[in-house]
Amino acid sequence: MIKVKVAITNSGMFESLRIKGHADFAPGGQDLVCAAVSAVVTGGFNALKNKGSFDMFLESGMAVLKLKPKEHITNYDAVVINVILDQLETIEESYGKFIKINK
Repeated sequence: MIKVKVAITNSGMFESLRIKGHADFAPGGQDLVCAAVSAVVTGGFNALKNKGSFDMFLESGMAVLKLKPKEHITNYDAVVINVILDQLETIEESYGKFIKINK
C-alpha cells in the first residue's frame, strides 16, 4: 500500500508531504496506481517554481517534499501543492485499497 502523510501547521499552512510504499495493485511495470502516483508527484515536483524553498527527495517507493525552515510558499507553489494533493485524493477515491492519505 502507498501511504501518504501530509503535515499542515495549526494555521493551515503546508509543512510536508511524505509518500512511501508500493501499491501492489499489479506486478511491477504494470501497476496503474503506482504509475499514477509517480506521474502526479514527479510532475508536481517539476512544476514548483521555488524549488530552493523545499527539501525534495524522489525515488522508487519514496517521495518527500518539505518546506525548509524560515521559507515561505509562494501562491504559485501553493497551487501546485494543492493540485498534487487533489490528484492523490482522486486516486485514493478510486483505489482506496492501495493508497491511503493521512493529513
